[in-house]
Amino acid sequence: MSAPLPQDNLYAPEPLLDLECLHCAINQVIHTTEVAGTPEPLRRELMQRALKLLAEGDVNRNNCIQIEQVYRMVAEGLGDADPYRETRLFFDREMLRLLPQLREHIAQSDDPLRAAVRAAIAGNLIDLAALGGEVTLERALQKVQDVDREGLYFDDCDALDAALRSARTLLVLGDNCGEIAMDRLLIETIRRLYPQVEVKYGVRGAAIVNDVTYEDAAAVAMEEVAEVIDNGDCLLTTMLCRTSEEFKREFYAADVIIAKGMGNYEGLYNCDRGNIWFLMIAKCSVVARMSGAPKGSILCMEKK
Repeated sequence: MSAPLPQDNLYAPEPLLDLECLHCAINQVIHTTEVAGTPEPLRRELMQRALKLLAEGDVNRNNCIQIEQVYRMVAEGLGDADPYRETRLFFDREMLRLLPQLREHIAQSDDPLRAAVRAAIAGNLIDLAALGGEVTLERALQKVQDVDREGLYFDDCDALDAALRSARTLLVLGDNCGEIAMDRLLIETIRRLYPQVEVKYGVRGAAIVNDVTYEDAAAVAMEEVAEVIDNGDCLLTTMLCRTSEEFKREFYAADVIIAKGMGNYEGLYNCDRGNIWFLMIAKCSVVARMSGAPKGSILCMEKK
């Protein structure tokens, strides 16, 4: 019989919405309708609906829930449940092209785990929910190629190395399209350095902005290096009270968890288990304050 799941975190109150996060919800209308090539009259109508939705909503709700509500309303108005699909697959394909060059770089590194971690964090720049129109293929490619020039503001790679040496199972929680190619590279490196570790890779249960789904995992052939599972939910985070029972069991059974991106950090920074490492760029002032890192810094941070 499976061990019972911890309950405290599963039904804990949602983190309060930081009022600065309302910018992200409003910008989601702008960016989604732009990606979809929406005619201007409909764009304005959808913005009006979003402003009404936010005005009548609960300002204490979690940011990721606010964005989901706005995104679903916009997607319904567009008649397209996945308006970012072509954009996601474009970034997946283009970032995948970098892997041969980065594999060689990591193979030549004196510290291949840290090199692979840095590349995986650099891919976190591809965040259309937080950065919207600021994200371009050119900026993303440059960030990955320049990653060794930036220091890790929080560098808990040595602790991650120690944990992986004794681990049998690892769960990697994905975040954004394109970035998933760098996640594959990180998993390849981990499997080579720690061959005893069985790796699973978590995606969202349904499309939400540009977060990774089974389709993105297939685009980078993630199944070649990890078992792909979904969390049964469609938030821009991992909120355990909303995930499937199967995912919860995988989450609590894993010896080590690597959680990519700000969304997963927001959902899990106060959860009821340890051995979690957050790999992300602190792209907004809210997460910068939460993590204690300067905005724009790159972090490999063990959950304390």
